[in-house]
Amino acid sequence: MAHNVRISLNGRDYLWTGKEWCDARTFTAPHQTLVRELNARLEEQLAGEDSAISNVAVLIERAGAARDALQHSRAEKLVRRALKLAPGNLATLTVLCSILRARGRPQQALAETDAFKRESHPPLLTSRAAALCDLRRWEEAKREIGRALAIAGSEEAFSVMRRIKAARQELY
Repeated sequence: MAHNVRISLNGRDYLWTGKEWCDARTFTAPHQTLVRELNARLEEQLAGEDSAISNVAVLIERAGAARDALQHSRAEKLVRRALKLAPGNLATLTVLCSILRARGRPQQALAETDAFKRESHPPLLTSRAAALCDLRRWEEAKREIGRALAIAGSEEAFSVMRRIKAARQELY
């Protein structure tokens, strides 16, 4: 992954560490409005590098990092490339679901993962349950997270369960 990319914006230099932005002079984090512009410029700069990757695991790793850095457009492009290389890959579908949720599209996240909702992959079940929460479909979310927790507990799954309990305590 690209580390220490330098981008100039409004007369200042900013560094991308591979995980976050900082002002090159003061090493402080820039304001969120600047981060959006910096992410857009970084996406342009990394487009060529990203397009040369053919390893699904690397694409998924980069997509997750891009999602975490609020580079949602880039993250979605990377994960869709991974799905072309490995259709039906459950780890990739999990990341796609989380990216679509982050972009405010939980309905699309569910639609694109519906064909795999019967799979016993806890991270995908958890991400789908979170999308159901986003849509306030609490009973369905409870069933989905219950399946995930029956297979394996994770902090993310317990977080979704707490979200459901907070919204609809009577379901528990």
